[in-house]
Amino acid sequence: MTNCSTKYLIVLLIFTSIFFGFGIRQSQACHPTDREALLDFKRRITSDPSKLLGNWIPSKDCCRLWDGIECDPSTGRVIKLERSGVSIDDSDVRVDTPMSGTLSPFLGNLSSLQLLNLAKLQNLTGPIPFELGKLTNLREMYLGANSLEGSIPSSIENMGLLQILSLSQNHLVGPIPHDLFKKMTSLIYLFFNDNNLSGSIPPSIGNMKSVQYIYLFNNDLSGPIPSSIGNLRRVNTLNLGNNNLSGNIPTSIRNMMGLVNIIFNNNNFTGVIPSQLANLRGLQYLDLSVNSLTGNIPEGILNMESLGQFNVSWNRLSGKIPPHKFDFPASDFAGNTGLCGAPLAPCNN
Repeated sequence: MTNCSTKYLIVLLIFTSIFFGFGIRQSQACHPTDREALLDFKRRITSDPSKLLGNWIPSKDCCRLWDGIECDPSTGRVIKLERSGVSIDDSDVRVDTPMSGTLSPFLGNLSSLQLLNLAKLQNLTGPIPFELGKLTNLREMYLGANSLEGSIPSSIENMGLLQILSLSQNHLVGPIPHDLFKKMTSLIYLFFNDNNLSGSIPPSIGNMKSVQYIYLFNNDLSGPIPSSIGNLRRVNTLNLGNNNLSGNIPTSIRNMMGLVNIIFNNNNFTGVIPSQLANLRGLQYLDLSVNSLTGNIPEGILNMESLGQFNVSWNRLSGKIPPHKFDFPASDFAGNTGLCGAPLAPCNN
């Protein structure tokens, strides 16, 4: 009996040693390529008062001991880099943690990276490196609320797995690259708002079959809305306000059956309000104010059951406002000298 027990314990010890030894071997240290890329990023940071990169010390393993870094334990490759400029303290109070410097092109060597969050650091300047286009495994990229300059690199079009792309609230200029959205069939959130982007909205926007939120407002975009936008059946919010967009509102928008919010205010749109907007049964918010739209207000739109906010003020609309069940204020129709009827003054005839 004793011999059997001894043999059993020996077998168990051997198995345990093999098992745990295998587990240890699987937890790889930080890959040298990734370590050097991160250190180059740190070298380009000129001010870090909150010490967001304080424990990024070359002698320590970046996978286990550096804040904001997560690695794949089987390869030692970095999969998450998260050093945003906002944190929540122990009292649930928001604390700003700004950082100054530029983005390193060596970040493009983080070939396994899935999440890049350097948002709200406020003082990151310079261009978005072209080399970031090599991050073909990236799912989420947050670079918003900084002071980044230059144009959007066309290389970003290679990020076909992206689900979130946020470049908002920077100083980006120039056009949106023509084929930027061609491969972005997985993108859900697109935030380019509050920049100085110019040129037209590329037709490739119609390739983003999964997108739900498009924020392009507060830029200097011009030209028409491409008809390909009608391919985007899942969009919840389409905000193109405060640009210089022109031409007719495309009738293909009727195919965007997921739309809840349409914000096209402060542009140069002409032509009539498409009656097909009444097909969007879930539409709750429609702002077409401060454009050059003409013709009548389609009756079907004003009487959509879901519509709670409606604004067509300061256009060139005419005719009698159709009867409607909801109590929209006169300010929603103001600035159209040819309009009459409740809630504006009665029509003469």
